[in-house]
Amino acid sequence: MIEISKSAEAFLKKNPQISESIVNKIKICLDQYLFININSCNKHELKGDCKGYWRLHVPHSHVVIYMIIGKKPDRYAKILDIMSEEQYHKWVNRS
Repeated sequence: MIEISKSAEAFLKKNPQISESIVNKIKICLDQYLFININSCNKHELKGDCKGYWRLHVPHSHVVIYMIIGKKPDRYAKILDIMSEEQYHKWVNRS
């Protein structure tokens, strides 16, 4: 299961030319392999003030910001936002 925020949904609707490849990557990395490290999923937990947030690099130089919700064995990813790598670096360095 994956939960997606309204802002992430809005991003995908505004960018139909890249949304399919991004959604496919999300399904693989945050549904099938949420707690399994595989080389094709470049994801990790953020540090410092962003602890508790995770990031996943997706196609077209974009990043998905997500949180892990719930308790074992019912944990899942909640996607908070999808942004360009440039926006991501500004967001993560904001503090």
